[in-house]
Amino acid sequence: MIVNGKKKEFSSGITIYELIESMGLPKNIVTVRVNGEKIPKEDYDRKLYENSNVEVFSFIGGG
Repeated sequence: MIVNGKKKEFSSGITIYELIESMGLPKNIVTVRVNGEKIPKEDYDRKLYENSNVEVFSFIGGG
């Protein structure tokens, strides 16, 4: 699977939520796109597969 432009090895069928968790990010501060489609937070139980292209954007506050 491609995650943020880099090939990554994850088991096929991993959910978006599990992917975010494995990246150490809280799901409430990220936006996810799968194959170009923005995924609503309530759909983070959606499964990902080897051919998935995933982009995870995290929001970081600054001051």
